[in-house]
Amino acid sequence: MKKYVVLLSSMLFAASVAAVDCVDCHEKVDIEMHKDSGATLATCNDCHGFGDQHTPDPEIHSPELTLPECADCHGME
Repeated sequence: MKKYVVLLSSMLFAASVAAVDCVDCHEKVDIEMHKDSGATLATCNDCHGFGDQHTPDPEIHSPELTLPECADCHGME
């Protein structure tokens, strides 16, 4: 029984890590409004505390990354 609990826990953790679309956990992001305002990953951190809850890979997520670029990779519409 213990191995099934461990297996289930591992599967749930893996599923939570695989969530790449923001709306899996959050309200839909208004891409057009953020695009018009020139939002970047640094803006997300400043306005919404993104960096407090998420640790994006710094090798591919520079502070200058724009929200439309985020949307392209993460399937945000």
